[in-house]
Amino acid sequence: MQKFLPLYIDRKSCTPSFLLYTHTNHHVTDHHGFHTHTAHHLGTLYFLGVSNDKIRELYKHMHDEDNDYKPSPHEITRSNWRQLLGDHRFCKAYQDFFDQELMASGNDWQKKFLEFLLDNQPQPIINSVVSGLGHPLIHIGYAFELNSPIVASEALTLSAVSYNFFHKVVDNLKPPKFGSKSALLIMQDLRSDDRLPLFDAPGLGNLEPSVKMSTDIVLSHYNEWLVNVNNLDGIIEELFDLTVYLYGATHKLDQIEFDFFLLHLFTSMNAIRVIHPYLHNQQVSEHLLWQIFYFISVIYIAQLRPEINTTLIHDYKLDDSKQNWDYVIDRTVNTNLVEHVHLVKVVRALRDAEAIYGSKDGLYLKTAVKTIDNINIDNMWIGGPTNPRQLNILKHT
Repeated sequence: MQKFLPLYIDRKSCTPSFLLYTHTNHHVTDHHGFHTHTAHHLGTLYFLGVSNDKIRELYKHMHDEDNDYKPSPHEITRSNWRQLLGDHRFCKAYQDFFDQELMASGNDWQKKFLEFLLDNQPQPIINSVVSGLGHPLIHIGYAFELNSPIVASEALTLSAVSYNFFHKVVDNLKPPKFGSKSALLIMQDLRSDDRLPLFDAPGLGNLEPSVKMSTDIVLSHYNEWLVNVNNLDGIIEELFDLTVYLYGATHKLDQIEFDFFLLHLFTSMNAIRVIHPYLHNQQVSEHLLWQIFYFISVIYIAQLRPEINTTLIHDYKLDDSKQNWDYVIDRTVNTNLVEHVHLVKVVRALRDAEAIYGSKDGLYLKTAVKTIDNINIDNMWIGGPTNPRQLNILKHT
């Protein structure tokens, strides 16, 4: 791995050496099946301008779990790499394989990276990057953003071992047929559709049942989505804003909370925003957007279809001292909030979105301030089946 080209970031940064150490010594999944977030955390800290000294200190606590490499049953090769998709036992073997392939490609590693993601049409592994709660997709975004073949190899490994039931639907997705509604209105329609399952509690355990029980109904709503394939940037912006609302505008009026699984829809859409310029393929870009909209829909169902009330963001009042990103970034990187990878990813994605899409009456800044001022530091995220704190979700009557 030391033969990889250096990252195109500040040569004085300690980030590349920590990425390499993590890549060499730790699984992309731990013994609980959780996915690595180290590249996400290191990359976000770097882009937020955190000092080397602070990154070094924070890095000491990024590997609390015992996720050192375990040997795989046998090696992965060009002849068998598609045959073992979805098998976590081959995590090490997949990473060794992808390391070798990307390293052999030298300066053309990005081309090889995309070749693997798009290989075996019409069933490429890119059609399942929302599996694993979107972590393969998010990792792909960081691979491009950090210009890192190390992170790219991890992204391919995550894509391979996380490959699951989602691809069976995504492989066959077509552009919406009868479009007349916005993505936000589609979510509102899903909330009111009594044909959809209503689970006893939110949580990731509802995801596969949601796919198995709801896909035909979801696709009937999906087909009413109005899209302009000649403006993919506009579709990305629409879905990005939808996920901001899902993240920041679904809580109860008197109880500000943030759902862990809806959060991943937002960071997944941020990844698509990053990835899109690198694809250079209209059909692939379109299909990735169809995939993420389907994923948004089934996660929304799994999390009991909380009401989206956009005024919960737009009417959020900011003190004069907080109407700027300096306040947000200072509170994020100079308190113990900086230790929490999902929190820093949210803040940074919101900041970057305003730079690209404009202020939109403070949509992104208000969501960021709302997050850092109201987050429960001891128990940040809700959305699991046993947490008594809940969004404004549907419940059995």
